[in-house]
Amino acid sequence: MSRINIQGTIDNIRSKSNIYTPIIEAIVNSIQSIVLKKIENGKIEIILHREKVLEIDNSIPSVKTIEIRDNGIGFTQENRDSFDTFYSEYKKSIGGKGFGRFMYVKYFNNVYVNSVFKDSSETLNSRYFRFGREYEIIVDEKIELSKAVDTYSCVTLENIKSGQNFDKQIETIARRILDKILIYFINDTFTPPTIILKEAEGNHSIVLNDFLTEINEIKLWKSKDFILEDDKQQKYDFVAKVFKIYYPGNQKSKVSLAGHNREVTDTPLHKYIPEFEDEFFEEDENNVKRNYIIKTYILGDYLDNNVSLERETFDFPKDTKDMYFPFGQADLERKASEISKEAFGEDVQVRVQKKSEQIRNYVNELAPWHKPYLNELDMSSIPYHLKDENIELALQEVKFRKEQKTRAELKILLADPEVSHNGQMAEAISKISEIGKSDLAHYVFNRKIVLDAFRQLLKRKEDGKGELEKDIHNLIFPMGKTSENCDYQEHNLWLLDERLIFSEYVASDKKISTKKDALGEPDLVVFDKKQSFRSGDNNYSNPLTIFEFKRPKRDAYKTDDDPIMQIGKYVKDIRAGKYEMPEGLEKIKVNDFTPVYAYVICDLTSKIREFAEELHSLTKSPDDEGYFGFLRGYNMYIEVISFKKMMDDATLRNKIFFKKLHLE
Repeated sequence: MSRINIQGTIDNIRSKSNIYTPIIEAIVNSIQSIVLKKIENGKIEIILHREKVLEIDNSIPSVKTIEIRDNGIGFTQENRDSFDTFYSEYKKSIGGKGFGRFMYVKYFNNVYVNSVFKDSSETLNSRYFRFGREYEIIVDEKIELSKAVDTYSCVTLENIKSGQNFDKQIETIARRILDKILIYFINDTFTPPTIILKEAEGNHSIVLNDFLTEINEIKLWKSKDFILEDDKQQKYDFVAKVFKIYYPGNQKSKVSLAGHNREVTDTPLHKYIPEFEDEFFEEDENNVKRNYIIKTYILGDYLDNNVSLERETFDFPKDTKDMYFPFGQADLERKASEISKEAFGEDVQVRVQKKSEQIRNYVNELAPWHKPYLNELDMSSIPYHLKDENIELALQEVKFRKEQKTRAELKILLADPEVSHNGQMAEAISKISEIGKSDLAHYVFNRKIVLDAFRQLLKRKEDGKGELEKDIHNLIFPMGKTSENCDYQEHNLWLLDERLIFSEYVASDKKISTKKDALGEPDLVVFDKKQSFRSGDNNYSNPLTIFEFKRPKRDAYKTDDDPIMQIGKYVKDIRAGKYEMPEGLEKIKVNDFTPVYAYVICDLTSKIREFAEELHSLTKSPDDEGYFGFLRGYNMYIEVISFKKMMDDATLRNKIFFKKLHLE
């Protein structure tokens, strides 16, 4: 008599099973029973019993009980004793683990076995029992003479447990079952029995075998034998079988490793070949387009000998080989993916070219600075469905690796006093130079984007007005920031003057002084240093540059709105000592000998021209887009520049770079 803590055994099952697992276990047992009977007309019926509900609408009742019937040898005494033995080795030679039947009681409340078998005298007997829930596997057993004409078995999985649900459509159930037992239909030396899925009520039934014959929803596309060698030159035989499956649903193409005719693991093929992420399409002889996915099975003794107890994984590592196993799961899956790629080489190549074209378009149109890295990009590692950020990240990784490698090479060369001048040093330096060119190209491309944005800001809006002054201001230099908290890459002072990029101190629309009587200030103040000075100390000889922006399209100016006079008064206040350096330690040092440059950026309206020509006697620029001159009263150089001139001059200064990058 068996005695085992059945519930404890069930609770300790940690496999990745689901509601279909006990059904597959029962079907596989039926197949084995038919094989042992050695008949050609083997048949298995899977009968669905649905819950009884009122037909209020057209909803499909849920499946609650399932019967699996076969015309195999039945529960002979050997089969019965094996069923009653924990970890039975009765079917070890054909892959039996003596554990799968516990999946019945994991998912169903009641399990019954009804069978007719032949005893030693070839007499037909019936055997009935149920699966126990406490300490005995077989309970309520009854054996008696049978009037049946042949042997059979019927396993009833009754009353599915709460929280577990089957698919409702019989077609979906059929395909889900077939996915798991397809391995039996691809064995060249085995003819599978007829397997029928049907409703307990009504005459709706599906023959699973027809999916591969009459319905043609599954096709064997390629079969290939291959050999893998371990480190000791020992050879292992495998076979790969590649199928087209024409009912993909939400599934992806997969590679499945099988052990003892059971699908054990499945992994998306696009993990190894990104181009398998999407479904494939083909047209039949009637020009009807069909979509399908690919499923590649790998079989072999190495898999049979190393499958786990629950048949949900293998004993060998999931990744690559180790000291105990010559191959890991990933090694075999990688080989399977290569065979799958060979089988669908033309379709895969079209997708590779499409992905390559997308990447090149991104580089040519949006990131030309990455062109040097295109040839070093590993296309096989990049997902099929790409976003710009995926491409950018992949190219950045190539650049980073190249930078690290080049610097390491250069470091070794520099550290070697015996290094010969045979071109090694020049080659390493040329690589650094190439990386520098890429960074420069990126910087120039960003300038092109800024100029395009600036051009848009100068256009009149739908309401007829121009953009606000602050929008122009923020594009050139973020408002409220200084050069101490704004990196040079965050501002675009080059729009005004290339010399301002590395200015010593810049204040943008920000009070420089903390004194209470500090007056309003112009938009941008730049304290620079002469090149001959070693530091940027607050010094009388360091140049001071001031910018004032006016709103684009503004044409209403009063006499008090004269921007030239506003800047002049501000310079006088600085010279009078009304402003301090930001930390307040000393006054800003500007005297009559300090070079002061003032700029007004605005649209040249009639009032602005009046200020420049009549009030301040400035000289008109040859292009009629500005005015310039020296105002002795303020002791400063002044230039009035139109927005158009600022944009055109900045564009002209960068034009040669844009042309070199084919940006225009």
